[in-house]
Amino acid sequence: MTVEATPNGTAYNAIFRSIFMLATRLLGQTNMQLIHQRPTAMTPQYNLLYFSALSVLLCMASAAGPEGEALLRWKSTLLNSSSLSSWSRAKSTCKWDGVDCDAAGHVTHLSLQNSGLNGTLDAFYSTAFWHLAELDLSENNLFGTIPTNISLLLSLTSLCLSNNNFVGAIPCELYGLPRIDWLDLSNNQLTNPDPTKCSHMSIMHLSSLILRGNKLNGTFPSFILNNTFVMLSALVLSDNAFSGSIPKGLGNLTNLKYMDLSWNQFSGVIPMELGKLGSLQTMDLSWNMLSGGLPQSFSAMHRIKKFNVGNNLHLSGNLPFEWFSNWTFVQVLNIANNTFTGSINKAFCQLDIQALHFSNNILSGVLPGCLWNLLSLEYMDLSSNAFVGEVPTSTDTTIPLVSLHLSKNKFTGCFPPVIKNLKSLVYLDLGDNKFSGKIPSWIGRSLPMLSILRLRSNMFHGSIPWEVTQLSYLQLLDLAENNLTGPLPRFGSFTYIKKIPKRKHGWWVIIDGRHRVHMDGIDMFNSSDYSRLEQMDIIWKGRDYTFTFSTSIMLMCGFDLSSNSFSGDIPAELLNIQGLQFLNLSRNNLSGGIPNNIGNLKSAESLDLSWNKLSGPIPSSISHLMFLSTLNVSNNLLSGEIPRGNQIQTLNDPSIYSNNLGLCGPPLSIPCKNDSSSTTALDGAKEQHHELETLWLYYSVIAGTVFGFWLWFGSLFFWKIWRLAFFGCIDAMQQKVMQQLKHT
Repeated sequence: MTVEATPNGTAYNAIFRSIFMLATRLLGQTNMQLIHQRPTAMTPQYNLLYFSALSVLLCMASAAGPEGEALLRWKSTLLNSSSLSSWSRAKSTCKWDGVDCDAAGHVTHLSLQNSGLNGTLDAFYSTAFWHLAELDLSENNLFGTIPTNISLLLSLTSLCLSNNNFVGAIPCELYGLPRIDWLDLSNNQLTNPDPTKCSHMSIMHLSSLILRGNKLNGTFPSFILNNTFVMLSALVLSDNAFSGSIPKGLGNLTNLKYMDLSWNQFSGVIPMELGKLGSLQTMDLSWNMLSGGLPQSFSAMHRIKKFNVGNNLHLSGNLPFEWFSNWTFVQVLNIANNTFTGSINKAFCQLDIQALHFSNNILSGVLPGCLWNLLSLEYMDLSSNAFVGEVPTSTDTTIPLVSLHLSKNKFTGCFPPVIKNLKSLVYLDLGDNKFSGKIPSWIGRSLPMLSILRLRSNMFHGSIPWEVTQLSYLQLLDLAENNLTGPLPRFGSFTYIKKIPKRKHGWWVIIDGRHRVHMDGIDMFNSSDYSRLEQMDIIWKGRDYTFTFSTSIMLMCGFDLSSNSFSGDIPAELLNIQGLQFLNLSRNNLSGGIPNNIGNLKSAESLDLSWNKLSGPIPSSISHLMFLSTLNVSNNLLSGEIPRGNQIQTLNDPSIYSNNLGLCGPPLSIPCKNDSSSTTALDGAKEQHHELETLWLYYSVIAGTVFGFWLWFGSLFFWKIWRLAFFGCIDAMQQKVMQQLKHT
């Protein structure tokens, strides 16, 4: 007879019936007599058989599931355990969600990642977990301290408690687990372990130590370097508050493949000993305060794939592009936001690189044409440097670039023709250069995936090609501060903004084929996601902001066509675009009225129509813009009462309506007569305009008199001949007058 370790009700009944029938045979009674006997007429033999069967069942149940009982005891302490509904005595422990067992029925793996658990680990430990090898409770809402008795799980090889709310010091005992090779405590609120207890700890078998995103501080943890034979292959200490210098001894961890010390406060130079890490595939030292140049020893790291020293601000020196050619496996290279100098030479073009982030340095020179031969290149940011000349062309039509940033350099020439070959391009930023000529019409046909187009602060002229309206994924259009003319496109087929599917904000890395860890930073392990590298300057609500693509910018949609010479009216079709969050048409020559359908911009947060020649009333539908927080319609020819109600009533700065002689009503100090009659307001405005004209006439007469007076006497002062002639005339007139007086 085969029975489950924790039998259900049917199994109990079958066992009871079998034992009961066997016992009746031994007592010499017929089965049917005892089975059909009424319970009220319980014989001593019946009682004996009943309690014997019950005892057997209780023994079987308690002996079969001590691990299950321990798990149920811990479950009972949780504040929220709805995801553990399968955990009950009615089902075999090995069939519970998140539980794996070996052939003998012992619990070996417990994986409850992202299960909505809320509680502590205080009641988790049990001596029954003798065979537990892997424990994953990541991405829950567990809190409290990590109990030291977790270190008594001597068979544990993998412990992942990341993305919870654990507090307190990291128990040093965890490092002493005899078989542990994977320890992930990232993204909690843990503090430094007691150094006096950790100093003697040996972590010989630990291959991956991940402590990112906690409250660790002080100098580099010395216990990591205590044993030179430590077999670490992954060390992640990012997003803490470590300070001081990076220790030279780190170069002795020769088995390291992944090293992430980013988002700390490490300072000083990068030790040359790190060049001895011959197995290193990923090095991330970004967002620290490191200084000096890159050690020459780095040229020997032949296996490097992802290299990031960006955002240290003080790393400097001539960038040694020539020894980057030794990095035959490099995929991601990030040196952004430092003070590196030099120019990109052709030797660099030998790399099979996927992402280049060189922005905000002092790199100079002309770009080599071979850059377009990097057939794996998907992301390139060379913005905010000192590159000059024209962007080189290429005949290759297989360039896989998704993102291209060339802004804030000194590039010249026409719109780069090579961009026509970038069929996969999503982000294009050519702003703040000296490009000229017309915006090509092929931009709408050749770049079907384009989502961000930033051409501001150049010298482009002509009109916006209508093909731009065919970019169905267009999300941000910034053509401000150029010399563009003509009417605004009608955007007739552009009725809503489709968004490119968002990239994941974090990333997973597979370390040894079994484990994975979630990182909320630049994907230095998975080069197909560059969302944290993306950034762009955008004028948002009248201010210049730098948005990152992994956060706000992926949610932003808007058009900025300001500071050009566009003329004609505002197309009503433009105001029908759903999802538009900002619209800036200021400082143009637009005329006509504000379209009545302006209330269709339901998502608008910022609207700037100032410094045009718009006339007529402000449509009342503008009060339907419930998210509007920035408005400017000043310096136009608008008239009538300013609409009231809803969100627009909170915009009480009079300057946003100023220099419109026909507007009246709050927040302006000009009252509307006859209870907000726009005609009366217009008559009053005309009267005020006449008064202003009279006042200007008086001012002009006075100014002319003063100017003429000083012009006349200034001439006498600076020209001697005029001065002598003038005073000669005065003397002659005086003599004539005196002579006439004598004769009289």
